[in-house]
Amino acid sequence: MPRLHRPQLLTVSALLLLSGGFIFAQDDVTTQNGSSGYNGAFITGPASNPLSFLNGPAFRTTAEGTQYDFPDFAPMSKLDEELPSWIGFGLEERLRWEGMENQGFKPVDDNYLLNRWRFLMQIKPASWLRIVGQMQDARAWYQMPPLQPPNTNRFDLKLAYAEFGDPEHQWISVRVGRQLINYNSTIMANSEWRDQGRSYDAVVTNLHIDNVHLGFFAASAVVPMDEGISHHQEGNNIYGMYDAIDNLILPTSTFEPFVLWRVQPSVSTETTSISKAKTGHQSEQAYGVRWKGLAFNSFDYSIEGIREGGSDGTNNIQAWGTTDGLAYRFSTRYWRPRVFSQYDYASGDKNSKDGIHSTFDTMYPTAHDRFGISDQFGWQNIKAIRAGITVEPHRRWTVTGQWLDFWLASATDSLYNTSGGSIVRNAAGTAGNHIGNELDGYTWYEINRHVNFGFGVAHIFPGQYLTLMTKGPNFTYPYFALNFKDAGSTH
Repeated sequence: MPRLHRPQLLTVSALLLLSGGFIFAQDDVTTQNGSSGYNGAFITGPASNPLSFLNGPAFRTTAEGTQYDFPDFAPMSKLDEELPSWIGFGLEERLRWEGMENQGFKPVDDNYLLNRWRFLMQIKPASWLRIVGQMQDARAWYQMPPLQPPNTNRFDLKLAYAEFGDPEHQWISVRVGRQLINYNSTIMANSEWRDQGRSYDAVVTNLHIDNVHLGFFAASAVVPMDEGISHHQEGNNIYGMYDAIDNLILPTSTFEPFVLWRVQPSVSTETTSISKAKTGHQSEQAYGVRWKGLAFNSFDYSIEGIREGGSDGTNNIQAWGTTDGLAYRFSTRYWRPRVFSQYDYASGDKNSKDGIHSTFDTMYPTAHDRFGISDQFGWQNIKAIRAGITVEPHRRWTVTGQWLDFWLASATDSLYNTSGGSIVRNAAGTAGNHIGNELDGYTWYEINRHVNFGFGVAHIFPGQYLTLMTKGPNFTYPYFALNFKDAGSTH
């Protein structure tokens, strides 16, 4: 398949836009649509995206309409009230301390501060046109060098797009430029926990007719630099259609079929008796479906499956993954406990010489709490079981504990991190496949609508695989985070 350069990317995008009249759409107005639960909820605890607590419905953490203990603090919203209606500003500030004991499963410890600041400006000259720009400065203090992404990303351009149409009030909208895409947190998201997050240079169309939504896009993920305006890699593109149909199977549920096509100019390939090439062009297709819903006002569920095919050079791609979760809230009980469980599977490669690539490609996921809050493992060659509980000792205050058990799907493939890199590999498969267990505890408290803070700690207990394959199999990760987000009139 030919490499797609920028003019070709724009041509394909334009064709998608012109052909969109016969299909329907999904809005990507907020991070809510990508969450694992129905209507912005999370199947597991509320660690997945703490910034989504702010400027949003209260039920994302506790009960809708729950009061805050402290007065609001919204300087940008106050400023926007004094400005003309066609211009507005937004501000975000996040401070986080992290500790790493046996970082990378090696006898190396690191403790540091992270700070991320974002300033946004919106110009809206007409009801159907919005122009948005956002600068970002993300820095690390006291971290071991090298200082680079994802923790260091100084003076970058986070957002720069024009939006034609209003996705909240009109049936069609088109967004062109650097933007966030978060249709599905497992495979196509913006990963806000990381200091720099993730942006895409993209053309996105959203359509919304009755209970049917569809988003389709042509995009390239931005490759962050440590300083200055980052760019995407030419030829590394992803195209997709993401559908969401409300109440198709059951009331208060959403059925989400989607298709993704990813191309890269060069990826690693397996050498075979027929081909000795170690790299090749990637053309990968992913076909998936997710069904998530809320039953009896207390029972959350989500079922998702993805099948991947295509080619990596001369290798065929044959991979799949699933993530399935349940949660139940005892709303009338003391502290309103909510119990949850989740099962995850992503295929691994059993034979590195057969010319078949069976390792699941997690593409562009939300990294935090995908497999516990330690964020050490990615959705590749893994089986994981999770159980936990969240309680609310006080309004706007949640406390969560969870236990996870990790296994390799294939003992001969690598153990992968959240970025898709290999941590360790035993090609002979002689180290077993039990990675280990993780115990997490964390808490979040919403001071007001625009400020929250939280802290937590994760510890990984090594199984046979980590014990045999690494020099520092135990891993401990404590953190403290303070978030401020005032989207002003841009929200």
